[in-house]
Parts: sequence; structure tokens; C-alpha cells
Amino acid sequence: MKRLLLLLLLFTASYSLQAQTTKVWIVRHGEKNLEDPADKDPALSKAGEERAIDLAKYLKGNKMAALFSTDYKRTRETLAPLAAAQQLPLQLYKSTAYQALADTILNTYKGKNIVICGHSNRLLGIIAAFKATSTLKEIREDEYSHIFLIEIKGDRVKLQEGNYGKL
Repeated sequence: MKRLLLLLLLFTASYSLQAQTTKVWIVRHGEKNLEDPADKDPALSKAGEERAIDLAKYLKGNKMAALFSTDYKRTRETLAPLAAAQQLPLQLYKSTAYQALADTILNTYKGKNIVICGHSNRLLGIIAAFKATSTLKEIREDEYSHIFLIEIKGDRVKLQEGNYGKL
């Protein structure tokens, strides 16, 4: 009887781990301040600051386990309102290390909610690292409203594409 109970407990625990859904929202940073063309690390513009607030509102009600940002002002500032609302620090990642980022999230945050903020020329690579495929072929330099949600449950990966803030 004890063996049967132990097997049932192990099966239930195993099923519970497999049934967990990991949710990863991926966004581009908000509009950047372009007043100084020589500035390689510009802050957000007023529109970008508004978009950052819109992101926090959009994701309100979703308890996040981690927020990932590249080490640029515009990505950190885009996540700042959400970080304050969720009382979470930002975790920095290398913008070209797509697979390392995906592996970290899949191994450390299984069954949790995560947000990644990146750059227009990097988002599709991040999505691909999670084994998802976007309908978009590129994200233009003037596009800021895209938001992607990847849901991972066991071996299944589902991508939803949407928009937030002003289009």
C-alpha cells in the first residue's frame, strides 16, 4: 500500500510540474529620445515614458517572477514602472545571447511569469530561442507597440501577438 501511495504521489508531482505553464511576455523598449543623434544610449522620450506606463497597466494582474532587460537606458526605463509595481529588480541580459536567456528562463522560472524587454532587431531572435515563430518578418525601427506572449506547457509552445499602448 505504501508503494502504491508513493507511486501515486510521485506521478502527481511529476504531472504537476509538466502541467505548469511558463508565460513570457516580450516587448521592445519604448520610443527613445532622438534629440542627440550622437547619443548611443538615449533615454526614453515622453512618448516612451507613456508607453512604459502603458506596459505596466497592460500587465497589471499578472504576478511576475522576473523582469529581464538589456543594459541600455531605454530598456531599463521601459520596465521601470512595472518593476516598481511588482517590486522586482531588473535582471540584465546580453542582447545577442538569445538561447542563454531562453535557457535561463526555462530552467529557473518554470511555471512562472516573465517579461523580457529588448530591441527591434533582437525580439524575433528571442522568440525563436523559445522555439516559437512570429508572423512578422521584421520589426521596423518605428514600431514600438508589439507585445508577444509565449506560453510554454511541457513540450507545447504557443505564441500570441498583440499590441499595447498607442499604435
